[in-house]
Amino acid sequence: MQVELDMATTIEVYYDFRSPYAYFASHRIRSGEIAGRGLRWLWRPVSIDALLNLQAGREPWSPYIDPLSAPKRAHLIADVRRLASYYRLPLRPPRPQRPNSVPALCLAALVDARERAAFNNAVFDALWQDQRDISDPDVLTACLARAGAQPWSLGEALDESALTNLEVETRQAYARGIFGVPTFVCEGEVFFGNDRLDLLLWSVERRSGRD
Repeated sequence: MQVELDMATTIEVYYDFRSPYAYFASHRIRSGEIAGRGLRWLWRPVSIDALLNLQAGREPWSPYIDPLSAPKRAHLIADVRRLASYYRLPLRPPRPQRPNSVPALCLAALVDARERAAFNNAVFDALWQDQRDISDPDVLTACLARAGAQPWSLGEALDESALTNLEVETRQAYARGIFGVPTFVCEGEVFFGNDRLDLLLWSVERRSGRD
C-alpha cells in the first residue's frame, strides 16, 4: 500500500527477512550516519522465493529450487561472514537453516508504516543474531512488542487475504523491475543490493545539489 509522505526524498526498500544482505542494509539505514540524512524509507516486504519463481516463469508459490551453484553458494557464505566483520555486526547462522519468512513478511505488511522499520529491525535481529524461528508465533509477538506495534495474531498474518496481498505486492515489484533483495527505488531509479546503498545516497545528494 502506497503511503503519502511529506518528505522531499522517499526511498522504497524491497526486502525479505531471509536475506543476510537485507539484514546488513537495515542496520546501515538505522545507523547514525544514514539515519541523520533526513530521508524517508518506505519498507515494502516481498517474497524472494516468489521473485525467483517469477523470473523462472513459474507460479509465485511453486516449490523452491535453489538458484545457486555450489561455488556461488560457497562464495555467498564467505562474503556474508566478511561483511558481518566489516560492518562489525553480530551474525549467527539462522535456525532453521532455511527459515520460513512468509509469516513475518505478511505481518510486516499489516504493521503501520510508521512502526514497520522498528518491527523489521526486531525480526532481522531475532533471525540473524538470536537464531530464533521467525515463523514462530511467540517470536513474532515478541517482535511486535519490541516495536511497540499493534499485537496482530499470526492467524491474521497468514489468512488468505494476507498471503494474496504478499503475492500481489511481489508481482507488482517484479513488474517494476525488482528481481532481488534488498532493492532500493528512488524516483523510479532502481538500485539492487546492499553494496549499492552508497551509490544510492550519492545519487540522492546529486539530485538535491549537495554534491
